[in-house]
Formats: sequence, structure tokens, C-alpha cells
Amino acid sequence: MENIINKDCLDSPTIIKNESVDLFFVDPPYFTTSIEWDKQWANNDEYYSWCRLWISNMYDQLKETGSAYVCCQWLHSGMYQVMLQEAGFNILNRITWKKDKGRGSKSNWKSMHEDIWFVSKTKQYTFNVDDVKIEKKVIAPYRDENGNPKDWWVNENGEKVRMSYPGNLWETISIPFWSSHEVKSYAVSKKSPNNKFQKHSTQKPKELVKRCIMASSNQDDLVVDYFGGSGTTMIASKELNRDCIIFEKDETYIEIIKTRLVNEEKPTAGIGVKVKNDNKNFNTLFE
Repeated sequence: MENIINKDCLDSPTIIKNESVDLFFVDPPYFTTSIEWDKQWANNDEYYSWCRLWISNMYDQLKETGSAYVCCQWLHSGMYQVMLQEAGFNILNRITWKKDKGRGSKSNWKSMHEDIWFVSKTKQYTFNVDDVKIEKKVIAPYRDENGNPKDWWVNENGEKVRMSYPGNLWETISIPFWSSHEVKSYAVSKKSPNNKFQKHSTQKPKELVKRCIMASSNQDDLVVDYFGGSGTTMIASKELNRDCIIFEKDETYIEIIKTRLVNEEKPTAGIGVKVKNDNKNFNTLFE
């Protein structure tokens, strides 16, 4: 089931029942750019006060066995760790995503990464490590007494590889470019006058979101995203057979999400997208 909530995420307590969410993936405004929705606050203190509100709601709504991924820029990353711990979360890891893109500077190092905090409510949380193991080249390809490869094989490129445990440095996932399907599904091209929509300026790669969902939830679990944007969390959840609720205030982005759902996915019988924008209480939907 997919539900787009046309409301501010701070209204989530009227929508989502406490201890009902299996996984949160949230990509909030970073308060580091000149984009209108990213510069709503007068200063850092005001921004952090706002963050504490939705972080507190996230803690209350997460199941005891649930976990969350919180994206942020390095500038505020240390404070995010503090705020998440203050809310009661266990800090499990800080993932570094190397974006392979960044604006150069003549007076500073080029910023090319973002942080993703991985947190849980308790020590009992889902982590499907076998679903997210990665193929890695073997440095020392050992063989058994019969001369057979020991836990490795030769892949289609002729490389000796094995499946390795995933680390917290993600270097192989690129940001969605204009030429990628997850952008062209709703925006024709960068310079086309036929574009109904423009590319979302901070769209996360679907591969990145899917990696988090595969690792930290199971089929039919509920995934929630407080900052829907272009809908990547919803699309990734649907492709992985998870239920999903996203919050998005901007009507244009809601239209982008609905367009992507049609153009990127194969129709699934019996599943539809609901957009909620009235004052009805939906607590009973996900009990």
C-alpha cells in the first residue's frame, strides 16, 4: 500500500500510530543551500529546534524492532548525532556516501560526500546482511586441498571475486543525472521546453534507498519518509514489496511522484496510490 500525505511531517502524530513503523528513511532539508525550502530558518538554533520535533516523532512512531536512516550534510552531521541520541536512539553507524559530484572551491576542499546516520530504538532490529553483501575482488584467492576455489569464483569480467560484508563507505552509487531513468521518467531533458517538471535538485539515487530498505526491513513492512520530495522512497519500497507512507507539502512534487510511479514501475494488481490531504485521522490504516 502506498500513501502520499499532503501535509507537513510535523502533523505525522495525527496520521501514524506510535510504535507502528518498521523503518524510516528521511532526507530532510539540509539548511545549506539557497533553495527556498532549504532556507526556512533564521539560524542554526532555529533549524535544530525544528529537527528535534520530527526526530522526536520518529522515535515515538518507530517499533521497538525498527531502525532509521537519516541523511545530512557534513556541516550539521555532528549535531544530528547529538539530536538523535538526545531523542533516545542508539547510534549504529555513520554511512559516508561519496557522491562523485561536488562544487569546486579555490579556497577549500571540494565537498563530495554526505552522511547517513543509521540508528535504532533498541538492540533488537532487522538487518538482512545477506541481501546487501557486495561482490568484491579477491586479493588472496585461496584454494582447498583439491585445488578448488575457496569461497570465490570468476565473474563474467574474468575477475576473481567473493561476496563480502558491506561497509559504511558507499562509493559506487552515483547521484541521479538527467540521463538516468529515474529522472527522465518525469523530466524530458535538461534543456527541453517540453518539460512539465524540472529535476528535483536533491534527489537521492533509488539504488541507495533500496540498499537501506533491503537491509533494514522485510516484505510487507511499513517504511515512512517524512520528506517525500520526488518520491524515491515510495518507488523503492513498492519495488521491494514494502508498504510506504510519505509526507510531501508541495503539490508539484506530489505530481512528480505520481508520474514516476506510472512511468518507472510495472502495474501491480490491487495496489493503488492514495493521496491524503484532509483532516481525517488515519491511525487505523496501519494498526
